[in-house]
Amino acid sequence: MRSQPPVLRLVGILAFIVGVVGYTVFGWRFESTSNPVVTTLALACVVLAVAATIWRTVGSS
Repeated sequence: MRSQPPVLRLVGILAFIVGVVGYTVFGWRFESTSNPVVTTLALACVVLAVAATIWRTVGSS
């Protein structure tokens, strides 16, 4: 199993920080579908995670 590239690790750390600050300071909740900022951030993280997984899978074959 290969370790994650530093860029993905940095993206993960930034997503964590945005999530914590958004939750504690702005009151963002991911079950709230009425907030487009929260939905956009969540979708961007999902797309990035899927793309990274596909990229690692294709790159290792």
